[in-house]
This record gives sequence, structure tokens and C-alpha cells, in this order.
Amino acid sequence: MHNMKEKFADVLMEMLELKTLDKITIKDIVTKCGVSRQAFYYYFNDIYDIVEWIFLTAAENILKEFSDIDSWQFGYRSLMFWSKNHKALVINSYKSIQREYIENFMTTVLYRYIVKVVESQAVDMDVTPTQKEFISKYFTLAFVSISLDWIRRGMIEEPDDIVNQIEILVKGDFRKALLNFEESNFPEGKP
Repeated sequence: MHNMKEKFADVLMEMLELKTLDKITIKDIVTKCGVSRQAFYYYFNDIYDIVEWIFLTAAENILKEFSDIDSWQFGYRSLMFWSKNHKALVINSYKSIQREYIENFMTTVLYRYIVKVVESQAVDMDVTPTQKEFISKYFTLAFVSISLDWIRRGMIEEPDDIVNQIEILVKGDFRKALLNFEESNFPEGKP
């Protein structure tokens, strides 16, 4: 089952090198694959369903590949390189009505890495799970926003340059945010 899904996805990505997402039809895809429309509909509801499947599969693979790494930099770098390597798909999806797939894809990948960093730095600190979740969401959304701006501008910069700039910018900020929340929990000082 997975092989046919991959074939449809590969054909779609190949076609995206030549034309925009809104110009590709299911007929184009099934003709190129040499199968019927019914075969397509067995796996997907529409072209955007393939796009979503591609992003979800990529997110799973990135998370699986780096599941033992506690560093957000590795996850972010991997996400950015995947995006750059699939530039036609990412930019076409960004420009289409299905921009949310990219946002969800990036948020899913980045949040998992950032949560690990926040959790590891919060050890022995008096911060609530809600506060840790807020910090994780804050940094995730900041990184996703920067990434979406990079996509909007055509992915001109190299992924390493963006990751390195963010790394410099947020150095120590995860810990500082945790300390600020810890202090707010004990305005009179820790007992």
C-alpha cells in the first residue's frame, strides 16, 4: 500500500518542478503513474491530501532520524534542509490555500525538539507544566514564523545560516524564560 502512495507523491513532486500545484490535476498524476482514477481515490481524496501525506511522512522521518538528539538545532537544521530539498513542493504549498500543512509540519517537528530542551533545562526548577508548555510553544512559533518568512522570500538563505543566527539570538533564552517563570511563582523568594 505504501509503495503506491509513494509513487503518487513522487509523481506530484516531479510535476511541481514544472508547474504550480493549482495547475496539476488528478488526471495528470494517474496518467503519469499509469493507473486509474479509482486507484488514486483508494489512497487519497484529492491532490492536497497527497501534499498533507508528504508533509506528515517527512515529519515522522525527521523525528525518527533524530529522536535521540536533545538539541533543537539538529531538528531545526534537518527541517530546513528537507524544506530546501523539496523547494517546489514547499513553496507551491505555501502559495496555495493549503499553507496550513507547512505550518503544521514545521510546528510538529520543532515542538518535539524544543520541548526536550525546555524539559532538560527545567530539571530541579519550580515551574509548572503549563509554564513549560508556554515556553515551548513560544519558541516553536517564533522558529516557525522565521521559517515561513524564509519560504515566502524564496528560500534564498542557506538553512545553516538561519539556524546559526537563531542559535546566537536565543542562546541562554530557554533557561532565562524558565528562571523568570520560577521567580514569578515565588515573588517573596523560594522557600
